[in-house]
Amino acid sequence: MAAILLRNSLLLFVISFLATGASSNPISSPRAKYVDHSLGKRAINAVKTTYTDGNVIDWVPIESQGIIASPPPPRAPCTNATAPVSELQVPGAEVGPPGTVPIPRVNLDYLTASTSLKEPPQVKPKGPNKRQYGGRHWYVNSGQSVNNFGGSAIYSLFNAYVQSPGDFSLIQTAIVKNSVPIPGNPSSTGPQTLEAGWINYPNQVSQPHLFTYFTTCGYTCSGDNVGGWNRDQAGWVQTDSDYFPGTIFVPDSTDGGSQTEMEISYYLFQGNWWLYVINKYIGYYPASLFSANEANAAATLSNGGDYLAYYGEIYQEQDAMTTTDMGSGEFASLGYGRSAYMHNMEYYDTTTPNANAFGYTSGFGDDDSSRYSHSTVASGGDWGNYIYLGGPGAGGVVNG
Repeated sequence: MAAILLRNSLLLFVISFLATGASSNPISSPRAKYVDHSLGKRAINAVKTTYTDGNVIDWVPIESQGIIASPPPPRAPCTNATAPVSELQVPGAEVGPPGTVPIPRVNLDYLTASTSLKEPPQVKPKGPNKRQYGGRHWYVNSGQSVNNFGGSAIYSLFNAYVQSPGDFSLIQTAIVKNSVPIPGNPSSTGPQTLEAGWINYPNQVSQPHLFTYFTTCGYTCSGDNVGGWNRDQAGWVQTDSDYFPGTIFVPDSTDGGSQTEMEISYYLFQGNWWLYVINKYIGYYPASLFSANEANAAATLSNGGDYLAYYGEIYQEQDAMTTTDMGSGEFASLGYGRSAYMHNMEYYDTTTPNANAFGYTSGFGDDDSSRYSHSTVASGGDWGNYIYLGGPGAGGVVNG
């Protein structure tokens, strides 16, 4: 009941603010600005609004986003496993007219809390330093220092159990440029990142889904063209009519049953970081986002990454140690059909004419292997370089 009252109070506040105008009582809270901005985006030039089981979607003319770049040449998918179907491809799904692209609306509860939930991917495990764990991130993590124009992997698609709607469980990649000066604070540096993967985060979208994230400022800012999730903030350019950041896909992988998987990759091409999902490029982040406030563009992610990370991550909002699962909730030792995995982990080289793909070879580490674990990175056959990862969290019980 308290959550409902809080939601209603916030909604009334925002409506009142929008009605009276920004000049009468400016909002100074970063979270309030985030809510106001995202609600204001509903005034975009939507020509149609449709509904799925998990999203409310506005359809906008693709050219309303500005001049649209040309994508990289098409390439052959590198998986023969069962591919999922987007919520916009299921029988009976309502879609927008030709020439439009989908822009999902955003959950209000999630908007008020989401700006501070991302942090740099951790390479070395962090030990617990307090009895209360609210706000902690837990990792099965890795990172490889290598100059790159992006990277690619194929991910299993489990519906990870989360203890709270404000928790999230994900597996992902991050393309990173390290030691970039922080805008407005040139004496400090931090990473710029592009991230994408598979997440269950009910406060963001009610079901497991594709996500993207970017930061130009070492996770110290969130706003238009500087950082944020999916389409919550300006930056992402949508070009596909089937897949978008926030898309729900079905079916999920089944513990002990059929497996569903998805290729996800970033590739820097002609000044844009393109995202490839399953079998096509679906949109991009302009590389200029990362150099806009920097004196030396060559030292930013606009010119390529110098580090690549693949990892699983848990975020918990409650104080007690979380029971949120990673992947299927099964430990890595159970292998195919039971454990979550990433295979064909690769990076795109900067020294070859066509940005050839090379295998990702970095080892992984666990924050707490009694709750979340990984297998040794292996190589062979159609899977290239691959790893199993996952676990049940506190208590050792899959699905809670």
